[in-house]
Amino acid sequence: MIDFRYHVVSIVAVFLALALGLFIGATTLRGTVRGDITTRTEAVAHSNGVLRGQVSGLNKQLKAAQSVDNALMPYAVQGRLAGQSVVVVSAPGIDSSIRSNVLKALALAGATVAADVRLQDQLLDPQQEQFVGSLADQVAIASRPLPNASGSVRAMSVLADALVTNPQLKPVSRTSAARVLSAFAAGNLLSVSGDVTQPGSVAILLAPPAPAPTAGTSASPSPSPSTSSLLTSLARDLDTKSTGTVVAGPQTSDQSGGLVDAIRSDKTLRGLVSTVDDADLPSGVIATVLALAEQSSGQAGSYGIGPGKDAPVPVPSPS
Repeated sequence: MIDFRYHVVSIVAVFLALALGLFIGATTLRGTVRGDITTRTEAVAHSNGVLRGQVSGLNKQLKAAQSVDNALMPYAVQGRLAGQSVVVVSAPGIDSSIRSNVLKALALAGATVAADVRLQDQLLDPQQEQFVGSLADQVAIASRPLPNASGSVRAMSVLADALVTNPQLKPVSRTSAARVLSAFAAGNLLSVSGDVTQPGSVAILLAPPAPAPTAGTSASPSPSPSTSSLLTSLARDLDTKSTGTVVAGPQTSDQSGGLVDAIRSDKTLRGLVSTVDDADLPSGVIATVLALAEQSSGQAGSYGIGPGKDAPVPVPSPS
């Protein structure tokens, strides 16, 4: 019969064995484990150093390539838009350097900037739907009936009427166009730089970056359906009511939720409106000008460095 003393001896033996095992393991394996950890740490540090060197080298190559593109820009775009009147429309959130670089390139290309229009957040705010719609109805142009749609969509339509012209459509008087732009500016829906003396024959819509991922997600969320659809609607209206339109944005604009991605995902619109997904790079600015020249001849394409591109830049026609 097993008594209490046997249990005590057994338990003590177990703990002694455990302590002995820990002691032997610590003294015997300590050097081996420490050496393995040290070796692995040194290997990771070396690998990181190599990668940092590669990144530094690639950044230097990128800067050199951008310097070349900047130097070539005057020759690449010279005269490509001679005689063209261009309207530049910037969506909220545009980096001012992109707008500035595009405007400079248009001047080099020989284009006349009819209007530099900057949309305000209120124009795309769902909470302003009723106000925007009422304003659009008040300044609607008699010869251009508005679509049977939401107030914001009607506003996009009348705005395009005021900004661009198409030889196939009845022209809008400058008085009517100025009335539309003045009303929208007074309502803090947009601002216009310069004296708008003539409508644009072609248009550029500068797209903002795609919205950043929300916490806890790995993919970019879709923007507000209203915002996304309104900017897409504006791009369609500008293209329909002009000779051609290009939507250009920074490198993230072709990601999920970006305007460039929305245009490219619409099979019909992709064949009508040209897109550029790297307008924050010199090569993208060149592509924007060449794409606009291509639009003037009735062609469309998707350009840049993103996965949805057709080519990095349009193939320019001989001057």
